[in-house]
Amino acid sequence: MNPVFPFQVLFIEPAGPHTDHLRQLLQFEGLEVTACGADERGSLRGSAPHLVVLNHARLRSRTLPLAHALGAPGVRRPLTLALVAQGDELRGIELVERGVDSYLSMPCGSREFVARVRAMLRRVQPASTAEASAPGGPSPGAVRMRHLDIDPARRRVRAAGHDVRLTEQEFQLLYVLAGHPGRVFDRQALLDAVWGTETFVTTRSVDALVKRLRHQLRPALKSACVVETVRGVGYRLAERPSTAARPVA
Repeated sequence: MNPVFPFQVLFIEPAGPHTDHLRQLLQFEGLEVTACGADERGSLRGSAPHLVVLNHARLRSRTLPLAHALGAPGVRRPLTLALVAQGDELRGIELVERGVDSYLSMPCGSREFVARVRAMLRRVQPASTAEASAPGGPSPGAVRMRHLDIDPARRRVRAAGHDVRLTEQEFQLLYVLAGHPGRVFDRQALLDAVWGTETFVTTRSVDALVKRLRHQLRPALKSACVVETVRGVGYRLAERPSTAARPVA
């Protein structure tokens, strides 16, 4: 997506990993993504998201009051996108008729979700040039670790001081894992994050992709194991490589 200025997206829903994968998809696109509960909006005063994603499946009757509150006088009203469960499309239509900008049935494919957000953000214009991101500065959503620098807007990865060229799938896999170092992802979760929920590939494709990613990182990180296998579960990004990598000047 590579926006000219950092679009801000806010997810409102109860605590939990309900939409973690969707947030990671948007961060991968170079967007600034935050999340809060329905009762925590007061802590976000002063922030000005361009798009608010309301998880209606979790908020239910609170969706409309929240959407209306976001349009309070004197505040730039953000666009609103409600997530509704499949089979509840009539409720989504009702939400739109009563003031929500758009709705999307869940679960949906990752490409469909990102395309919908892109389409909505094309309607947003920066209030001033002050919102523009500083040239050469870190991109929104960038991940900085001791041995890895991952820049989603520039699709750039540096490992132990070396630039590493990755395919889109390799990049997305690494970015998802790096977003939660030490957290174990099962194969199905990684399959959904990289290929989307509407796909005909199997979880064996995840194993093959992990193997390719390790092969790409190995020359820079020497013998350090960054992507670890957790037997019987899946994979995680090591918070510390099993063998220290030596940065190359």
